[in-house]
Parts: sequence; C-alpha cells; structure tokens
Amino acid sequence: MIKTISKYILAGLAMLPAAGVANAAKDAPLKVYDIDVAVNEQPATVDITIQLNLRDFKLGRNKEVTFTPTLVASDGSQSVELEPVTVCGRNRWYWYDRNGGFANPQAQIYRAGSQEIVTITKTLPFENWMGHSTLEMRQDGATCCGKAKMIPGNLPDGNVLLATINTEQTDLDYDYVFAPPMEDKPVEKSVEGKAFVTFVVNRTELNPDYMNNPAEIRKILNSIDIVKADPDAVITEIHIRGYASPEGPYDNNVRLAKGRTETLANYVNSLYKFKPGIMTTSYDPEDWGGLRAYVKDSLNFNLTNRPGLLAVIDGPLGFDARDAALKSQFPADYEVILRQIYPWLRHSDYAVKYNIKVYTDLDNLMRLYNSDPTKLRPVDFYTIAQQYPTGSEQYLAVMKKAVEVYPDEPMINLNVANLYLMEGDFEAAQSCLLKAGLNPEANFARGVLAAKRGDMREAEKYFTIAKEAGIPQADAYLSQLAVRKTYRPVTIDIPTTK
Repeated sequence: MIKTISKYILAGLAMLPAAGVANAAKDAPLKVYDIDVAVNEQPATVDITIQLNLRDFKLGRNKEVTFTPTLVASDGSQSVELEPVTVCGRNRWYWYDRNGGFANPQAQIYRAGSQEIVTITKTLPFENWMGHSTLEMRQDGATCCGKAKMIPGNLPDGNVLLATINTEQTDLDYDYVFAPPMEDKPVEKSVEGKAFVTFVVNRTELNPDYMNNPAEIRKILNSIDIVKADPDAVITEIHIRGYASPEGPYDNNVRLAKGRTETLANYVNSLYKFKPGIMTTSYDPEDWGGLRAYVKDSLNFNLTNRPGLLAVIDGPLGFDARDAALKSQFPADYEVILRQIYPWLRHSDYAVKYNIKVYTDLDNLMRLYNSDPTKLRPVDFYTIAQQYPTGSEQYLAVMKKAVEVYPDEPMINLNVANLYLMEGDFEAAQSCLLKAGLNPEANFARGVLAAKRGDMREAEKYFTIAKEAGIPQADAYLSQLAVRKTYRPVTIDIPTTK
C-alpha cells in the first residue's frame, strides 16, 4: 500500500546540478524546462511529466542525442523506460526528413534550437518497488558517421538523476492504553428449573409422597444442595414462582396458585432453615403465556384449529370468559387442551440465586481461573494478567479468556482490542472495539487502529477526541501525524529552466 500521497512537485525544491552532462557533451547538456512527479494513493499510480525546451539545446549540425527517461528501483532490480526523444542538429534533422524518419509515428525527433517545448508524459501503475526508486535520464549521442554512445551523467550507471521517490515513512511510535475493569461486585449466578409438583384437586396442602412429587421436589433440593456444596458460593435467594392452569374460576385459581406456592416454599425451607428473606415466592393464577406457547409451537398435541385458538387466547375477553370461549367454540380442541396441556401449566419455576465469594489473593484467583473462570469478576482477570508482561502469550491468554466469559464488558473488550492491535489482527481488534463503549480509552484505541490501517484522517479524529478527554498519549500521536502531513515522497534533483 502506498503510504504517502504527493501532489505534483514543481521545480524549485532541492536540486542538484547536472554538471557531468555538460562536461561529457559540451554542446549537448541536458536542460529540463520543467518536471512534475507525483505518487498517488488513489488511484495507485506514478505520474511523470518532463518538459524539454528545444531552444536551450545547442548541437553540432551533424549530431543527435536521444534522451530516454527511466524509472529505476533503488536496488537496480527493476526498471521501466519511457518513450525516448531524439534531438538533432541541423544536418541530422534534414537527414531524417529525406530518409522518412518522421514517417514513423513512434519516433519523437525534434530539431535543436527550435522554439518547441517537448512534453514526455507517462502514468505508471504503482508497484511496490517504485516506492524506493529514482527517475533517471539516459543520454545516447551520435554523429552522422558514428555509432551511438552513452553520454555519462552523474549517476554510477551513467544516467542523469532527475528525481528521487521514497514513499516509506518511519512508522508511528505506537503506544497503548490499557484500563482495568471497574466492576467489583460479586459474581452473581443462579440455578433454575421447573418442578411439576402435584396437589389434590382444589386443595393447597402438599403431600411430598403423592404421585410423582418425590422426584419433582428432588429437582429443587438437588439444585440447592449443589450450590450449598460449593465452597465459593453464598446463597442469596431461593425463589419459587407457582403457576395454575386456566380452567375454573379465576378467583379460585388465585387461591390455589398462591397457597400451593407458599406451601411448597415452606416445605423446602423446613428442610434447610434458611435465614429470613432467603426464601421468596410469587405466583401466576393462570398460565396463559404457557398455554399460548404450547398451542402455537408444540406439534405434540392434535389441535385442528390453532389460529382460532390463538385468536381467543390473545383476544380481549376476561380470563373466565376466555376459557369458556375456548370450550364452546372449539370443543374437540379444548378436550385436548384440558387433558393434555393444562397439566403442564401447573408447575413451579424455581431459581437458586447465589454469589461467588470475593477473593483478592492471587492463590484463590488462580484456583478459580484454572477450575471455573466464570466465577471470576472482570477485575479478577485483570489482576491475574498483571503477573505477566503486557502483551505476552500468558497475558493474552488470560485476557482472551476474560472476553470469552464477559463478551460484552467494555473494559475487557478494550484491553483485548489493544492486544489484537499489538498482534496486527485488525479485524479482531475492530470486533472488540465495537463493544468497548465510547470512553476515552476506547476512542484512543480506535485512533491506533485507524493509524495502523493507514487511515490517518480517521486516526487524527479519534486522537483529538481522546486528547480532549484527557488521554495524554494522544498528544504524542497528533504530533507525529502533524509531521507526516508535511512529508513529500518526491524530491526533484535537477534544476529546471522554466
């Protein structure tokens, strides 16, 4: 990629005299009227324009000089020749005229001393080697009777130096701003599930041994026991939410849902003797949401008029009227609902909520990192990473694990983005920065990403934002960008006569 854009560089910059040409061919020194060389990023081209004022050329009447501009790689490995121009003395001019030399459309033959300005122009597709190259002029002199010989110039290869191209700039002195996650609250977790505890019809008393109750109650108890057995866990709440099915009067369903939920919660609490406030309950007298989901999505039930059933379920009727409408309008489907779906709506959802103990010593943090990283807080990953050199393989592994556990945590995404920038993985860095928020550190990292991609205008925008927000490293970047703005990839090395 071309790193620098240059407009045409006109004559008047640092120039070196072409004295070697004058000494080698006293009556045929190279005189350049004007020269423009431009390296363009979009499109990727090198545009060359060389003008020769023929009135400045004094040649013997039998002499001629052929000028061939050539772009040469600095290491000499590659080159491109432009179209040559031949300048003749009086007799050679007439010789070409008599012998049909002007009939060749490819030939550019001109008479020395005339008032013409000859323009040599060429646009070359940019290739990497052209970023370090020189524009040179080869001069071959001849007489009417002699063989053409090179007229030595001021370069080791015998050419005359016209211009030097160097698009490579020193890389920015990159710096990175890492930020520790600010979240220091305990890690909150929960174990959730459904239990289909059965009660006698229209009763709220719990019989733990009734029907399949032992297995269903065991679901709740097992979840509690798993958490209690974890030495890093502290139970903060056990919540049971009871649901009843929609058949029967709504007021009675309220009584059943509330009473059955409280009875189940009291039974569970009696087995563990939790502190007040740990066991909490709520209830839903009629699980219409569950009914809708079964009717709409489950193909396990032979329902013949699902759209009609959904229209009633979603309609404006009250709860009791809604159940009655289902029964009267779709009796066959209602029988399926009553016998096969309503039993699944009589359930108790439970959640065992707990916090992970907060550790500050490295031994316990490393133990959790190696056994269950999901128990670590965002700041814990940062603490662990600090024991390794920033950007090292171990540091990178810890921070990548952090963003895996907390994919949406801004500061972790920022730190991992910086690591990807150091690795040169710009796509991964950009993905992380999308979740890094609009904080000053993230904007600074966006500036680094833009600079590494060569988009200096975008980089300047973000560094300016970061500087105004108090990121001191941004000022150094802006200073470097200011220097790059004045850089010119082309130096004209020959005086012009214009």
